[in-house]
Order: sequence, then structure tokens, then C-alpha cells
Amino acid sequence: MTPQLTPPHDNTVSVIQYLFRGRECIVTGSEPAQWLSGHATKELERFQSLTRLQLPALSVKQPGCEITLLEEGAELPGHMEPMPMRDILMTGSFDSFAPLGRAGQVAQWFNDHRYCGRCAAPMQPATEQLVLSCSSCQHHVYPRINPCIIVLITRGREVLLASHHRHGKAFYSCLAGFIEAGESAEDAVHREVMEEVGIKIGNLRYLGSQPWPFPSQLMFGFYADYESGEIDADQDEIEDAVWFDIDDLPFVPDPEISIAGRLIAGYRQTQLNKQERQEKGDS
Repeated sequence: MTPQLTPPHDNTVSVIQYLFRGRECIVTGSEPAQWLSGHATKELERFQSLTRLQLPALSVKQPGCEITLLEEGAELPGHMEPMPMRDILMTGSFDSFAPLGRAGQVAQWFNDHRYCGRCAAPMQPATEQLVLSCSSCQHHVYPRINPCIIVLITRGREVLLASHHRHGKAFYSCLAGFIEAGESAEDAVHREVMEEVGIKIGNLRYLGSQPWPFPSQLMFGFYADYESGEIDADQDEIEDAVWFDIDDLPFVPDPEISIAGRLIAGYRQTQLNKQERQEKGDS
């Protein structure tokens, strides 16, 4: 099944409807994984939903949407089935996936905070903003975003890539980690690199950021130059860490999907352009 992530063209309706059961998005074999709200009413009438949440538009790329959350044991009709969010992301680009990714983060936030962490009373969604409020002590919980760094370490034509236990040796990517409380993004880059591979780096350059809804990261992407040290991989997290030539890269992330892929593809292209200029100068 390959869900389509582009909604039907209908200028009269701007709100998209997503359906979730627990942590899974509901997709269909013959319909898109998302419906414009005007087309979803009859489909949704059959479900006894846990709740519905409204998300306002953030930009043209992030239109408003409505999320319907089902109980984890809710039965689905034959033409619908649950699908992990990662599987849907792999069917297209991140830009097409972004609205669904945002909806998935909010759906998981609601499922994880149905009861107050302070007094254990039921939480209720507010109507004026995206927040859950305790029905007893009025404690408020907003959607959580976890800041992370991701860094491509470079050494001339070489880049340092690592495989993690959860991915296996067939897949290599940049080093990444969570930013700790009270820590800057730059300090987190130096700390994570030292902890994971035991080398010193310098000349940090910021590339950009990307939301990553697995479950709720905001990734800050950096380049860094190698300075000193030998690779000493943290075996608890890293299965393998290797310097690769830009012309001999392993299986790496797609630049259309992740900022890790953008970091790798961008640096490789920069080095190829540099090589081309040098060759023209020598000729």
C-alpha cells in the first residue's frame, strides 16, 4: 500500500482530516491517507472517537488540520488499516509528509497526557489554544518538542558516519543526540561527538533545522571539522563508525527525507564543485 500525501484539490475546504489509532496513522487502499474535512464526515461517523483536536495553519506548507483519535482497540473497516508513520514518510519527500508528521506529534502528545502528571485527574483539551488542562488542579501541558543536534564531521574529502544498533551496519548516518537542560546546541555537538566517537572537532557551521516526529524532535543540523583524536566508538550506542570518501559512501539517508541526508549530500556536492574548479584551473 502506498498512501498519497497530496490532498484533493478543493478550494472550498482548507482543513485536512487525519485519523489515528494509538500511535498509528490510519490509511486506506483506495483513498488518500488524509481527507479534506468536507470529504471525511461520513467516514468518521462510524467511529466512536476518543477526541478530536483542531490544529491551526502554520504556513502554506503547514495547513490547518483536524485530528480524530481512536481508542487503541478500535476496530477498523476492511478498507482501512493502521500504518507506522515512518513507513508513510518513506513513500515521498519530507515536505509532503510534514503536515501529517505534525499531526502525529500532537496525537502522541494527547495519548501520553490523558491524565495529569501532578494529581492524576483526567486532562481536557482547551478550545482557545493547543493545550491540555487538568480538570482538577488546572495544571497545563503543552505539546513537547525535544531539541536535538545532528552533525556531519568532515576531514577533506572524508566524512565520519556511524551505524547505530537500531539501524544495523547496512545504514550509516551522521552523529546525533539530545540537547541537555541548560546546554547550548553548540556545546551539545562537542559533547555528543566526544561521547560517541571520542574525537575533537571545531569550526561548527549551522545548516538548518528540521522537525522529526519520532516522536517529537527538532533537529539542529551542523557541519564540523575534524581536529584530533582516533575513533573510539561508544559501543552502547554506536555499532560502527568509519571515515568514508565522498565517492565511496555507504547506504545513507535520503536528502529529500531527512536533514542528515541534506548534510551529507550538501557536503559531497561542495567537494565535487571544489574538485571541478581545481581541475579547470589546472587545465
